[in-house]
Amino acid sequence: MSAPIPSPLDPSLWLAVDHALEEWLAPADAALDHAVEAAARAGLPEIAVAPAQGRLLEVLARAVGARRVLEIGTLAGYSAIWLARALPEDGRLVTLEINAAHARVARANLDHAGLGTKVEIKFGAAVDSLDAMIAAGTEPFDLVFIDADKENCARYLEQALVLSRAGTLIVVDNIVRRGRVIDAATGDASVDGVRAMMDLVRSHPRLKAAGVQTVGAKGYDGLLIALVGEAPDARSSDPLNISLRHNAWATRELLRVCTKLDGAQWHRGFDIGPGSLHDTLTHIVGAMFRWADRIDGPSRTMHPSIEDGTRRTPAELLALLDAAAADLEAAAARARRLGLATELDVTLGGTPYRLTLGAMLVHATTHGMHHRAQCLNMLRRLGVAGVSDALPDLDVLEWESKRS
Repeated sequence: MSAPIPSPLDPSLWLAVDHALEEWLAPADAALDHAVEAAARAGLPEIAVAPAQGRLLEVLARAVGARRVLEIGTLAGYSAIWLARALPEDGRLVTLEINAAHARVARANLDHAGLGTKVEIKFGAAVDSLDAMIAAGTEPFDLVFIDADKENCARYLEQALVLSRAGTLIVVDNIVRRGRVIDAATGDASVDGVRAMMDLVRSHPRLKAAGVQTVGAKGYDGLLIALVGEAPDARSSDPLNISLRHNAWATRELLRVCTKLDGAQWHRGFDIGPGSLHDTLTHIVGAMFRWADRIDGPSRTMHPSIEDGTRRTPAELLALLDAAAADLEAAAARARRLGLATELDVTLGGTPYRLTLGAMLVHATTHGMHHRAQCLNMLRRLGVAGVSDALPDLDVLEWESKRS
């Protein structure tokens, strides 16, 4: 006969359920065990995320297709291991740690886990490291995990926003403080810091956020998960932003139409463009990746071409489009900081050219126009009922009206 299940208010039940979830979803392995043991030997505080929360961080990073991750608060590198495992081969995790002894333990743990080449540990006060990264025009991050002192929580969030782009996910740990977050009179600087951050989130025009209470191995606490949106003035005031976002939107509209096609229609060859809807839309998305790489210059690792003969569904191309659009927008932001008159050497079709960043961005944002017109022609020639007679209007004013 099994033992009775404790009351739902009994912390022993929370711990048991947490352990069960770990066994099902986040089983320990040698690298993680080594990190925990090394932290204990070094006398580090037992404040790292629980395994279930580590898995959540990994899943969130994978869900947003993170290539660049920022962590504020390294400790022994336990959460960094989870985050770094979510990165692609050319991915990068930058993690900030104020304590030199902690940073040394984290470096050893990350190297032991085989992730050292993907992770940069910046030693020093996080506010200073973040200011330096902002001043240097650091490439935006796709996911930010804030797990440091709570007194500076609001400032960390503000700095993280500068280092973010539309679509960046920001996760903040330990926001509930055993329920004390609702008390404005604790006199506890860590609670006051979280409350200041929550006030900032509530009023910030770029953030949509959810708070999640948690119980388990780490007691009663919670997480903030926030999605970064466009800057409020980016909707219609800036021609480059309009061009970038219209280009992505118009291509997305075509791909959504193509989800209604069967395989034969999707791959049917035509005497215009690259030859089929599949090939033409693959070319549009692939060019967005290539131009983001070129705009960033020769120090950047080039994406492998997606025009490699792989047959993808419209849904698979939609996922690639989201990544390409975000990549191109981030490259454009970096080009602005560098100066649009800056010239780079670019080789196209074996011929060298010297182009300004501004000209490259104009081409990158207009390249898809004539190819999308080819796609509309192909759809009309297919004569698919419900598709060819209801094709999207892809001009800028149509896009603007749908955003109103």
